[in-house]
Parts: sequence; structure tokens; C-alpha cells
Amino acid sequence: MQALSNFLRFFTDTSTLTIPFGQMLIFVVINSFCLLLGKYKLGLLVSYCFVLFWGFISNREFFIDTFGQTTWGLIIYVLSGIVMVVVLIIGFFQSSRE
Repeated sequence: MQALSNFLRFFTDTSTLTIPFGQMLIFVVINSFCLLLGKYKLGLLVSYCFVLFWGFISNREFFIDTFGQTTWGLIIYVLSGIVMVVVLIIGFFQSSRE
């Protein structure tokens, strides 16, 4: 039950998670170009990579403090991020049905 409480606290406590403005600006510019050029799959891939980066690398200390006592918290987060990126890369190379 403690692990579930830590998990919910990680996603609901907004006072400690930070995203640098410069990175947010780069994210918006890259996604805007992807949308303008019609590269929707690439835009999704960029979005998921930024979310994984912000969630795990930029806020790593908070994540480890929250899930440091559990052995599966970090593993689940990293594996789910890797699975998302792999699925998006596979989808990226699929041909469109237009």
C-alpha cells in the first residue's frame, strides 16, 4: 500500500517537478515544425522522448526519493518509457495507408 501511495504522490505533487523553460521552448518549436510539415509520427516520438527525459532525467532526484525504497518503481518507469519509444519507432517505420 505504501508503494501505491508513493506512486500517486509522485504524479500529483506538482510543487517539486520542474521543467526548464528553455527545454519547453525547444519542445514547442520542434513539435510545431513537425506539425507544419505533416510529420505527425515524428511529433509523437519527440513528445514521448521529451516526457521520458523530463520525468526521469530532469527530475531524477525526486523520482529516486519517492520510489527509492521500492525495488520495482524505477524499473517499471524505465521499462514503460523504453517500450513506448520502441513502439513509436516501429510505428514510425510503418507505411501510411493513404
